[in-house]
Amino acid sequence: MGIFGNRFKSKGKQQESVEISMDSDDDYNFDVVGESFQRDHLVALLKKHEVINDGSFLTPAMLVLEPSNIFDSNAVKVMVEGVQVGYIPKILSGDVTKKITGKGVTEYEVPARLGWDTDNPMPLIGVRLNMSEFGL
Repeated sequence: MGIFGNRFKSKGKQQESVEISMDSDDDYNFDVVGESFQRDHLVALLKKHEVINDGSFLTPAMLVLEPSNIFDSNAVKVMVEGVQVGYIPKILSGDVTKKITGKGVTEYEVPARLGWDTDNPMPLIGVRLNMSEFGL
């Protein structure tokens, strides 16, 4: 079933959020990397919003440029409610950095969906973004 517990591919009942309402799970097709290193942050977000049993959660995410990153000067952190939940994959970080700086900013908000398998007592929590505005 995978880390998203098939929540992202389901065409059944849609979850809606007060902050963001999207038409389709297919809109969230951009995978964030490094979520396993941010598990404590992700679990805290799920508990805060009382959505542990829901399997997915829609929320805004901030893409934050991280030019001081020693591994990738084009690194782009993904933040939710002020906590890091992952990174844009390095292979695409340069393109995303160019698009963000082209807007004259160093951070940019996009819709995000956190997903996990509710049948697993210790599930991995994945983060997918709607990057359609970036052409991704």
